[in-house]
Amino acid sequence: MHGNAPGSVEGAAVFVEALLLVAALEIGDKTQLVTISLAARHPWGLVLAGAATGLLATTAIGAVIGGLLAASLGTWLTYIKFGGGVLFILLGVWTVVQGVRRGGGTEEARPGPSKRGAFGEAFTLNFLAEFGDKTQIAVIILAASYEAPVSVFLGAGLGLTAICAMSVVVGVGLAKVLSEKALRVVSTILFIAAGVLLILEASGLL
Repeated sequence: MHGNAPGSVEGAAVFVEALLLVAALEIGDKTQLVTISLAARHPWGLVLAGAATGLLATTAIGAVIGGLLAASLGTWLTYIKFGGGVLFILLGVWTVVQGVRRGGGTEEARPGPSKRGAFGEAFTLNFLAEFGDKTQIAVIILAASYEAPVSVFLGAGLGLTAICAMSVVVGVGLAKVLSEKALRVVSTILFIAAGVLLILEASGLL
């Protein structure tokens, strides 16, 4: 147990394993799609802070519960994934509806979302998408296997934050090269894709 403390050689090995595994699992994942979409439309700093906090929250939960609660959460995880998938698809459709309502004529400058709104949206969507996801399950398994929840949390948290930052950079880049209309289309596609992925996972098809 003591050999797996964060400062020990074993703890460092667990940290690196968690970092590399989680980073690999997150590349191209639905949370990355959602974060790219949000960063393309909202202040990137708030999106990064909200998304990273949401991902770290699910990672902390996974590290704390280890493998103890995984079996009893089975049914609830399915419901959460279905609900999250439907929410993402509805958000994608809502993006189109907003565009149609604004459409035509000249587009008036509108105030952006409040700080709380942008942060909260990024936090909630990432937390929802990550809860019960393969990444959180990997964290649970690693924490339980090595009895090193702190090392696993630190490694997984760093990996998630790095991928989150990469997603924000991509989103900001899209905002610079695409028109507002094109951004709405891309945002809609990303949200719907994330929603479909969640529903497929909940159905056991992915």
